[in-house]
Amino acid sequence: MPNLAIVVIGYNRPHALLRLLNSLDCVAFDGHQVPLIISLDRSGNEEVQRVAEAFTWRHGAKTVRTFPQRQGLKQHVLACGDLTRDHEHLIVLEDDLYVSRNLYRFAVQAIDFYKDDDRIAGISLYTHLWNVACDRPFLPLDDASDVYFMQYACSWGQIWSRDKWNRFVEWFRQHEGDFQAGPAIPFNVAEWSEHSWLKHHIRYCIETDRFFVYPRAGLSTNFSDKGQHNVGQENGYQIPLQERGSEPYRFLALQDSRAVYDAFFESLALAEPLGVDPRDLCVDLYGIKRNQAGARYWLTLEPAGHKVLRTFDLAFRPQESNVLHGVPGSAIKLYDTSVAAPVAPGPEGGLEDALVKYDVRSLSYKALLRFAFRMALRRLKAKLSGRG
Repeated sequence: MPNLAIVVIGYNRPHALLRLLNSLDCVAFDGHQVPLIISLDRSGNEEVQRVAEAFTWRHGAKTVRTFPQRQGLKQHVLACGDLTRDHEHLIVLEDDLYVSRNLYRFAVQAIDFYKDDDRIAGISLYTHLWNVACDRPFLPLDDASDVYFMQYACSWGQIWSRDKWNRFVEWFRQHEGDFQAGPAIPFNVAEWSEHSWLKHHIRYCIETDRFFVYPRAGLSTNFSDKGQHNVGQENGYQIPLQERGSEPYRFLALQDSRAVYDAFFESLALAEPLGVDPRDLCVDLYGIKRNQAGARYWLTLEPAGHKVLRTFDLAFRPQESNVLHGVPGSAIKLYDTSVAAPVAPGPEGGLEDALVKYDVRSLSYKALLRFAFRMALRRLKAKLSGRG
């Protein structure tokens, strides 16, 4: 078994911390001893310390560590990553998470499979069902494996290994102060606060061409409790937890997978079926890249004044399946941006309506109007009461 420890990061949410610890207690460790490190930033909330100290860990040694001074989330997380000095692999969990009982089995198998792959920057325990940059659903392509790959680091449950973490830290020390927006970095990531450590890990993946391994079914889920960098509880990041048995997981190497995505959640497997050089292609099906890098070929749903080489429908899910299967239609367009042409007509009713219908699948217009009215009324009441 790998030299593996679990690190729980806490601050001032005793209820969330206890909820996570109780879910960890239900994990199937198959009789193995796994150290638990509860790392608490200084918050002045003594209840958090009491929860951590009182919790009984039945699966190995438990350590509660605190800091004499407030660290802040960024420095706290980085300090937890440095625990790879003592443990070759870490499962890192912030306190607003909840884990599947299969957490350990997945971690052990994934660590063993990807341990020698230098292009893997880490292993996620969370899976994305939502593209946070544009508030649209995300669904990875099925390639008969239990994982997919994304050039997007994870903070909602992840595995860091000593060698991979050390490479990131070495890069981070050289680049921490020069973070700038650019065509390869999603605008929402660039706008995150300097208190964010995740924006740097994402940039590291982009600039060094590395990826995180993501499970197709979640080993962790996110309650998004109110906290230091979250103003209120949301339900949008809750995902189904994996409830499977103990059979072996099906892994693929990065180079063998077709479910590979960049930091914009865009597929990196479309250049070959389109017959173009990947260095000359901008895949922009979510419409947030805008081909800022000036690629010659631009695959998008956006209307533009360029020559249209091929078109596809927006019917199959995930979006890239329409291209892979050559589904005839006019919604998705492959432009040659080197040739000017009249703007091609968009879908009937406009692109925004087409995307809503595609993403939501079925609409009850009466229910939608009632919901919109109630939300507007709540926000108005909150504003009038001084809470909005």
